[in-house]
Amino acid sequence: MTELLDIVIVGYGPAGMTAALYAARKQLSVAMIGELPGGEVRNSGDIENWIGDRKTDGNTLADKMIEHVKDHSDMVTTVLGKVINITKESPTPSSSPSGRGRDYFVTKTEDGREYKSKTVIYTAGRHPRMLNVPGEAEFKNLGVTYCATCDAPLFSGKDVAVIGGGNSGAEAVIMLQKIAKKIYVLQDTDQLIADPVLVANFDKDPNVTIITNTQTTKITGDTLVTGLTYKDKITNKEHDLNVQGIFVTIGALPNTAPVEKLLTLNQLRAIPTDRYGGTKVPGFFAAGDVTDIRDAQIVVAAGQGCSAALSAGDYISRLPK
Repeated sequence: MTELLDIVIVGYGPAGMTAALYAARKQLSVAMIGELPGGEVRNSGDIENWIGDRKTDGNTLADKMIEHVKDHSDMVTTVLGKVINITKESPTPSSSPSGRGRDYFVTKTEDGREYKSKTVIYTAGRHPRMLNVPGEAEFKNLGVTYCATCDAPLFSGKDVAVIGGGNSGAEAVIMLQKIAKKIYVLQDTDQLIADPVLVANFDKDPNVTIITNTQTTKITGDTLVTGLTYKDKITNKEHDLNVQGIFVTIGALPNTAPVEKLLTLNQLRAIPTDRYGGTKVPGFFAAGDVTDIRDAQIVVAAGQGCSAALSAGDYISRLPK
């Protein structure tokens, strides 16, 4: 695509689609590029915290968002593809003899397409770090989950396991204490690594059992999860736990490879942003789980997408004509 677009949005999830909607309402030309229409929200099971829908699910919510964006197809072009690189370029003297040219972004996809734009809103999200053990993929959203905030209420009165003893794992346990019947916490080192102030909430709870020096080796089930197997790293013996839910909390990886040469990332490889979605690179905005946001929630990502689009519109309105 050779035309200079107002905005390229990278990511096809709630943050990106909200940004596209707000940009279109400002009559800004947009190309939204992503690999999965709906984004990671499709990996959510039942959703009960999206305001206005008392109960929905990831696929239903994603489809509704996609249809909403289609109402603005005159301004938003959706592109299925994988972005591999984004650069900021300056016009050559020959292409701008008047000297009035401005910098622009070039977004390249894996299949060789290029999109030039005045601004970029990067909403590529992150993906959960997986255990990569037998049964994990088969029972994803069938008892295996990566988001306690999203899914904890679905396991009321059930026995569950939380795999990972960092802050995310500890926060999951605290969330589950009033919901689940029994909670097993599995940590691969000899002690939990979460902040002590978090661990103090549950280390004496009789319904919470902390098991250290573990390596999860298998997840089992029928239609839904029924248990897991772990190896004791000291004795090398395997043990089975009968659980109906497994919360994997071993981290998530921001999808920032395409911008690692353009932006300065934080120590977790996420994109630092200001309150308006701006970055240190003028004209480059980011929103959602790919940023240094504290809470990885659908509603938060959508709100950030809105803010980033409004900021991009303001940025474009101030560019020299």
